[in-house]
Amino acid sequence: MYCRKCGAENADHAKFCGKCGAELVQIPQESTQEEKSAEKKVEENLQKDFEAEETENFQEIEQERKQEAEQQETKRRKNFRIAAAVGISAVLIAGVTTGVYFGMKDKQEKTFQTKIAMADKYLEDMEYEKAEELYLESIKIDPKERKSYDKLAEIYTAQGKEKKAEAILKKAKENGAVAKGQEVPKKEAQSNEKPAAEPVPDEKPSPNSSSQEENKEEEENKGEHTQDQDKIDDTKAVSLETYVDKVLVPKYGKCTAGTYESKYVKKDGEKKIVQPERLEKQKGVLASKLKDFDGDGEKELLVLMLKTGEEDKAKKDEKHNHVYLQMYEKKEKSIKLAAEYLALRNVMGNAETERQGIFLKESGGKIYICGSTANQYSLTARSHEYGMFAVNYDGTFREYASTKGLLTGEEHEKEITDISAKLEKIGLNATAKRMRGYSELWFEFDESGVEILAELTTTEQNGTEELSEFYETYDSSVLKPVQRKVTLKFDKKEIEAAAKRTEERLKKEQKKDEAYQKILDEYQEALLMGASEVQKDPEGYPNINPLLVFLTETDKGKTEIIYTMYDIDESGEKELLVGIRSNGGDERVVGVYCFDGVDAKNMFEDQTLAERSLLQIYENGTMYIYGSGGASYGNASFYRMDGEHTVIQTEQYTFDMEGHPEQPYYNDKEALSKEAFQKKLDSMGKTVSGLKWKTLSERITGEADPEAAKKAEEAKKKEEAKKAEEKKAQEEKAKKDEAAKKKAEEAKKKEAETENAGQSQEGIKTSENPIQQEEEQTPVYSDLEIQKKLEEYYAKGTEDAKGEEMTVLEQKSTKSEYLVKVTTKVPGNETAEQVLYEVTVNKITGETVQKRVLTDGKTVTFLLWEN
Repeated sequence: MYCRKCGAENADHAKFCGKCGAELVQIPQESTQEEKSAEKKVEENLQKDFEAEETENFQEIEQERKQEAEQQETKRRKNFRIAAAVGISAVLIAGVTTGVYFGMKDKQEKTFQTKIAMADKYLEDMEYEKAEELYLESIKIDPKERKSYDKLAEIYTAQGKEKKAEAILKKAKENGAVAKGQEVPKKEAQSNEKPAAEPVPDEKPSPNSSSQEENKEEEENKGEHTQDQDKIDDTKAVSLETYVDKVLVPKYGKCTAGTYESKYVKKDGEKKIVQPERLEKQKGVLASKLKDFDGDGEKELLVLMLKTGEEDKAKKDEKHNHVYLQMYEKKEKSIKLAAEYLALRNVMGNAETERQGIFLKESGGKIYICGSTANQYSLTARSHEYGMFAVNYDGTFREYASTKGLLTGEEHEKEITDISAKLEKIGLNATAKRMRGYSELWFEFDESGVEILAELTTTEQNGTEELSEFYETYDSSVLKPVQRKVTLKFDKKEIEAAAKRTEERLKKEQKKDEAYQKILDEYQEALLMGASEVQKDPEGYPNINPLLVFLTETDKGKTEIIYTMYDIDESGEKELLVGIRSNGGDERVVGVYCFDGVDAKNMFEDQTLAERSLLQIYENGTMYIYGSGGASYGNASFYRMDGEHTVIQTEQYTFDMEGHPEQPYYNDKEALSKEAFQKKLDSMGKTVSGLKWKTLSERITGEADPEAAKKAEEAKKKEEAKKAEEKKAQEEKAKKDEAAKKKAEEAKKKEAETENAGQSQEGIKTSENPIQQEEEQTPVYSDLEIQKKLEEYYAKGTEDAKGEEMTVLEQKSTKSEYLVKVTTKVPGNETAEQVLYEVTVNKITGETVQKRVLTDGKTVTFLLWEN
C-alpha cells in the first residue's frame, strides 16, 4: 500500500505510514469486479496520459541527445588526425545543441513554475478542478518534480477519491519524482531497487509519526476515545488546504449558493402574528478563506460556519440561526480551532426582509473581517434589528468596531458617530457616509477594495392583492413565500451589478429627499401667499392641506406647521409626516407622504383630514383614522402600508351612537361597544412618540420664529455690503476705462500727425512697412492689462459658450500685438478642453480681432476697452 502523503510503500496491513506517519486508507483486499475494473481504468488512463504527453514534450530534447551520442561514437572510431578534426566539429555542434537544449529547458522551467503558482492559488481558494488541471499540466512538463503529484494526492483525498490519490503517488514513484533539491544521483538511484519517495517539502510530520510502537498503542486505544478526543483526531493528517472538505464538511455540512423559499406560518400562541419559517436546510460551512490574517508569515484558515436552531439566551423558547467566524491554525503538528466569534445573528430567520454579509478589507497592513445584519419585521409585528462588526485576528478576534449585538428601535443612534468615524479610517467611506445620513447600521457590500465572502438576503414577495386578502382573514396560506438568496461566489459581473444597485439606490434616496423637499416648499409658498390665495388655486397647491394654512394664518404666532421623517412600516425608507402644533402643545399628524420612486404623494389623498379628524400611528405599523361627523356620528378605519407605496384598509367601522347606543361601532362582521372598541385600540400597542419635529417657520421669515427676524437682518446687511462692493468696483472700472480711452485717443492723434508729416525714415510706418512702424510706437496697453481685460470680457460669455466654460491662455506678445487662444470645455468630458477662438489685440489702439476656430472661422472685430 502506498502512502497518499509521501508516496512510500507500506505493508498491506499497516494503519500508518512508516515513512511520514500519515494515516493510511485501508482498501479491502477482495474488491468487487466493478471496483477492480475502475481502479485499473484509472491507472491505465493516468499511465496513457503521462506517457503520451511526456513523449510529446521531450521529443526534441531526446533527438538532440541521440545525435550527440552518435557523434561521440563516430569520434572514437576515427584515427587521431581525423578524430581531431571531427572533435573540433563535435565541440561546435555540441555547443549549439547544448544552447538549444538549455534554452528549451529554461523556457519549460518558467512555464512549469507559472503553472505551479497558478495551481497553488486555486488550491488556496479551494477551486479543486482548476488546480487539478494545472498540476496535471505541470507533470507533463516535468514528470520528475514531486510537488505536483503530492498536491494532486491532496486534492483527490479531499474529494474522497482515495484510489485515484494512490494511483497518482504510485505514478510519482514509477517516474522517480522527487522534490526540488532532493534529487538522487543516477548511480545511487540505480543501486536501489525500490527507492522510497521523498516527503513533500515544508510539510510538517504528522503527530502519528513518532514510532511504530506509538502506532500500535494508538490502535489498541482506538475504541476508548471520548467525543472530545474525536474532535482532536479530526485535525490530524490533513492540511489547511484540505481541512474544510475532509473534516468540516463531512461533520457539519456545507451551504450552497442559490435561492430558497420559506412559507409564512403562525407564531406559537399568537393568532394574528405570522412570520416566515426559519430556514434549516442550509447549514454548516458557508465560506472559507486561506490567508495570513495575523501577519506572522503563516497562513490561517478562516471559516464562516452557519449553525442552525441555536437557543436564544434571552428567550429560551426561541431558536435562531447564527454565523460564526472560526479561525483554524496548524499548531503542534495538528490543526486546531484557535478562535471563534459570533458574527451574524438571526440569519434566514423570521424577518420579512434581511440583508447580511461578510467581507474582508485590507488597510494599514491589517486585514479587517467585516459584516452586518439588517433584519426588518413589517407584516404583523413592526420592528427592526441592526448589527455590525469589524474585527482583526492576532491569535484571537479583536473588535475594531462593533454594535455589541443586535440593536432595535432608537438604540443605535448613539453608535453612529463613533462607528462611522472608525470605518472612515480604514477606507469604508460609503458606509460611513450613509450611516450618518440615514442612521442605518449596515455595510455597503460593494465598497471599493473589499473581498466579499458571503451575502445572504431575504425578500418579501407579496403585493397589494395578497396583503389585502391576508388582513381580512389573517390566513397565512394566501401569502407568497419569502425568497432567500445565498451568494458565495462574486465574479466581475456580480460585483458590477452590486455597484450598479448601490448607485441606483443612492440616486433614489436623493430623488426621495428632493421630492419631500418639494412638499415642504409647497407648504412654505402657501404660507407666504396666504390661505385665500391657496383656496383660489387648489390645483397650484396639490400636495398640501389647506386647513393647515388657514389655522396657521388665523392663529398666527400660536399655531405652526411641523414635519418629521419616520419609517412607518420598517421598510428601510422613511415617510414624511406633516402635522400641526398649537400653543406649544402636543403634536398632531395631519398628512403622511411616501416616495413611489418618482415623486412624493399623499398616502391619504382620498381622506380630508379636517379639524375634527384624528390620525394615529402605532408602533406596530398600524394607522388609525377617525373622521367625525358630529358628536354621535363618525367613521373609524385601520390601515397598513403594502410595500408598494400605498395603504391598505384592513378594517372599517361606522360609529352611530343614536342608532346603536349599546354597540355604536359596527361593520358587516361585528358590532362593538365603546369599551370593546377601546380595548381593540389598546391591543394595537403604543402609539409612536418621541419624534423629532421641526417647524416650517424655521425656514421662512415670520413672527412665529423669534430667530427669523435676526437672520433676515443679518442677510440684509450682507446684501447691502455686497452691493456697496459692487458699486465701488464699477466706479474703479469706469475710471480705468476712461484713462484707457484717453490713451487710445492720444495714440490715434499721434499716428495721424505722423502720417500727415509724410515721414519716410526707416522704422516709420509706410504702405510697404506697416508692422515696423507699429513696433516703433510706444504701446498704450501692457500685456498684464490686456490679459486681465480679456479675462473679464470672456467671463461674461459669448454667443458660443458660457463664461465659466472658457479659459483665456497667455500665448505670444510682440511690441505691438498680444495674441491669445481662448479654450472651452469639451461637451461630455469636463476634464478636456479645445480651442474656441484665436484672438489678436492691438496694444496701441486696443482693437481686438476674434477668429472662431471650431466651426466656420468667423471673425469679429471690436475695441476691447469699450466692451
